[in-house]
Amino acid sequence: MDRIIINDFEVRACHGVNPEEKTQTQRFLFTAIMSVDAGIAAERDDLNETVSYAAVKKRIQSFCEWNCFDLIETLAARLAEVILLEFPRVREIDLTVKKPDAPMSGVFDYVAVNITAAWHKVYLALGSSEDDKNAYLDFAVNELKNDRLIANVRESARINTEPYGGVAKGSFLNSAVECYTLYTPERLLQRIHVIEDGGGRVRKERWGDRTLDIDIIFYDDLVTQEDDLCIPHADMANREFVLKPLFELCPNKVHPLLNARVRDLLAALYVKN
Repeated sequence: MDRIIINDFEVRACHGVNPEEKTQTQRFLFTAIMSVDAGIAAERDDLNETVSYAAVKKRIQSFCEWNCFDLIETLAARLAEVILLEFPRVREIDLTVKKPDAPMSGVFDYVAVNITAAWHKVYLALGSSEDDKNAYLDFAVNELKNDRLIANVRESARINTEPYGGVAKGSFLNSAVECYTLYTPERLLQRIHVIEDGGGRVRKERWGDRTLDIDIIFYDDLVTQEDDLCIPHADMANREFVLKPLFELCPNKVHPLLNARVRDLLAALYVKN
């Protein structure tokens, strides 16, 4: 990836926890390092194929001047989100916000916050075994499409499958979704739980029947294992109802732990069964 850099752009605005910081402007310095693919723009010498740093500079200034936050952490996080949303060619941003005149004692150059934000490619597994299954999957997909922090939602074909795990009694309708998100894995899990709850999900027993189930299968090539969040999904290699829809969307996606493509995992599962 190429990078476009705006270094120490100064804006005067009101951000801070003290009363005087709400009414008296202070200096803020912004450094934005934006990852873009500038190859076509360079070849064609075409501004439309890249990101206008002048436009980004104006957006930084307007956002900083028209908002008033207690924390520069909030300022940095919200601004990074705005740039990624409004300038689609920016895939990742490293943003530093400096406050040279922070109201504290001692000799210092500035205080600063640095954050990195990016679009992440995610694969989700959807399932329903109760009532109008298509309606519940429609609800989930529409919720994902209407979320401003989720983009380019693409769903596989839906398949009917037998219950898995020996608890559920009803047959399932399953699909997979590919999308991009600005959510961290933890925030994405929280968002998924909100969607499941909105679809009438009741958490009674593991692997039981449910109106709506959404699992994070892949999040880029991230590997994390926590009590409530395991990525890649721990049991995906044993689940045809996960692998078959995934095969439609990303047959050559490599499992970062098993070092095998989705197509190979599905073939191995067929051989095993």
